[in-house]
Amino acid sequence: MTKRSTKAPSFLLFAALLAAAFAAAYPGVSGAANSSAGGFTVPKPAKISDVICLSGCTGLRASSPGGNIQITGSGLAAVESVSFRGDSGRIKVTPKSQSATRIESKVPNGAASGKLRVISAGGTASDFSEDRLEVGPAPTGNGAALTITDATASPVKAYQYGKKKPKLTFVLTGGKESNDLRVDISTDSGEVVTTRILRGVASGSTESVRWNGKTSSGKVARNGAYRFVVRSIDGTKAKLSSKLARTRKKAQRSSSTTDPFAFRMFGFIFPLRGAHSYGDSIGAGRGHQGQDVMANCGRPLVAARGGVVYYNEYQAGGAGNYLVINIAGPGNKSHVYMHMPSKSPLKVGTKVKTGQRVGSVGSTGRSSACHL
Repeated sequence: MTKRSTKAPSFLLFAALLAAAFAAAYPGVSGAANSSAGGFTVPKPAKISDVICLSGCTGLRASSPGGNIQITGSGLAAVESVSFRGDSGRIKVTPKSQSATRIESKVPNGAASGKLRVISAGGTASDFSEDRLEVGPAPTGNGAALTITDATASPVKAYQYGKKKPKLTFVLTGGKESNDLRVDISTDSGEVVTTRILRGVASGSTESVRWNGKTSSGKVARNGAYRFVVRSIDGTKAKLSSKLARTRKKAQRSSSTTDPFAFRMFGFIFPLRGAHSYGDSIGAGRGHQGQDVMANCGRPLVAARGGVVYYNEYQAGGAGNYLVINIAGPGNKSHVYMHMPSKSPLKVGTKVKTGQRVGSVGSTGRSSACHL
C-alpha cells in the first residue's frame, strides 16, 4: 500500500495564492493568464523609446526640476513609477498620466542629469533610456506673452518621402525683441513626436518650420492626424489671436473649415490619378503576380512611394514598358509599374518622391486593354 502524499494540497494552495497575487499585481494583463502548458506567462517589461521635455524646458531633452516630460515606448500602461537619477540615488515619481505607449511625468526636485527607467507593477524595471535627460536651472521667461497672429499648415495632406513636406508658416508677436521657441509636432491625442528649436526669432517676424515625417528617435511616424504647436522655449504655449482662435473652434465643429495648424500624414499615395476600375488580382488566371487597375490610356501614373529607380526596361511578352522603384523606408520592397505606352523618362539611379509623375497608363507587352 502506497502512502498518499500530503504535499499536493499544499502545492495547489501555493499555486492558487501565486495566481491570485500575480493577477492582483498585473490587473487586466492578458499575459497573466495560464499558458497552454499550465504555467504563467510573465508580461514583457516596459520599453522606453524616447524622452522629450514638455514644459520647464531648455531643450528637446533638457528640463528644470518641476518641469514635465513625455516618455514614449511600449508596455507603459502597467508602469507604477518613473525612476530619475538623483545626486544621492534614484528618485521614483508616480506618472501624472499614462497609456500603453505614453507617460507624462513631473521632474522631481533633486533630479540630476542622466538616463531614465520605468518600474512596472511587481517591481519589474525597464532598460535605461538611450537618451539622457539633462536637468538644470529653470529657463528665463520671454517677458510679454507670445502671440501667433497668422498661421497656415500646408499641405493639409502630406506623404512620407513626398514632394511636399508638412510646413507651418506663422507670424509671431509679443515676447522680447529676440525669442527662443520650440515647435512641437504632436498627434491628436497630444503625444509629441518631435520638436524643432528656433533661436533668436524676432517679434513681428514670419517664420516657417518643416517636418520630414520622422520622430525624434529617427523612426517613420505613424499614419494619422498631426498638428504644429508653437511654444516658448520653456514649454509655455503661445497664445492665438482672436481670429485664429475662432478659425480653430470652427474647424472643430465643421469639416468644411481647416485647422490652420493641422494636417494628416500618410505613408503612400494611390498611383493612378483619375477614374479607374479593377481587373485581375494577384493569383488570377495564369498566376497573375500583380493587381490590374483599369483606366484610359494616357492617365498619369505617380510613385506610390518615393525611392530610387532600379529598372527602366521593356518586356515584349509580359510587362511591356515597365519601371521598378526600390521604395524608401522600412521593408526592403520594390514597386513595379507595367504596360506604360513608352519608357519612363526617369533614369536608373534617379531619386523619386512620393506622388512624383513616373509615366502614363498604357497597353504594351502582354496586354489587351489600357491598364496599370
